[in-house]
Amino acid sequence: MCTSFAVYGQEKTIYGMNFDTNDIDLKLKVNTYHDRNVFYFSALLEDRYRDIAGFNSEGLFVCTQAVEYGPGFKAGCDENDWFAFDILDEALKKTKKASEFFEVLNKRVLSYPRNPLFPDLGLHTMIADKTGGALILEEGKDANVVSPIRGDFMVMTNFPNGNFEEAGYKEVHGIGADRYICAYEYIQENLHSFGTEEAFEALRKTSQKNTLCTIVYEPSNNDIYISFKKDLTKRWKISVSEKTIQSMDGFLSGNKIQLTNDEILVNDLIRLYY
Repeated sequence: MCTSFAVYGQEKTIYGMNFDTNDIDLKLKVNTYHDRNVFYFSALLEDRYRDIAGFNSEGLFVCTQAVEYGPGFKAGCDENDWFAFDILDEALKKTKKASEFFEVLNKRVLSYPRNPLFPDLGLHTMIADKTGGALILEEGKDANVVSPIRGDFMVMTNFPNGNFEEAGYKEVHGIGADRYICAYEYIQENLHSFGTEEAFEALRKTSQKNTLCTIVYEPSNNDIYISFKKDLTKRWKISVSEKTIQSMDGFLSGNKIQLTNDEILVNDLIRLYY
């Protein structure tokens, strides 16, 4: 169960995400596709790494996280279904703006995998760009549900945003509603000066016992700030443009390393710096 947001403050655009799950292996990578670099945050799920969140050098942010649709929900799927994890890769490689994603989507329907042990749980996806365009994609009974941003920021936790498009932020309910309200109020109160530190504070306020990773991205300079296992006193900075990672706050030195083969396992990264 995770928390993510896209904020278009008076000073800059900021994206943030907490990845909350059991202790599993994580991987960071920056690849090049044609004229852009793409960062992926991946987790080892069912014996393969799945891309959970990503950013491209055009300032696009995409993340996928759990959602509880509720008992008895059945999506309208057909032969054109598009697997959820493929959305992230396709969007980051081919688009600069959230609105362009619908050209890539075309007539395909999003398909989110189901775990038979948790039939009410699925996934939903946030797509945001640095110009202020953002939306959340979810499963629907006959078509995908699209919830566009309304205002200067968007928050996603683990209930279907599409169920509350006309509701006030305090009226939401379901898994993650408390985190949604907490993040919403903090962002709203600090919108005039929202930056990296405010983003980390919003994620600190909404972290859980099983938060494995906290990510903040500034698309204006293509820098990613990342911490692990709720230890926000220690941060690394990843340059999407340079394909480097550098120790920042909480370390004795600011050693910068090139990502070998464009990727690094988080366990290996932590061993290098401790």
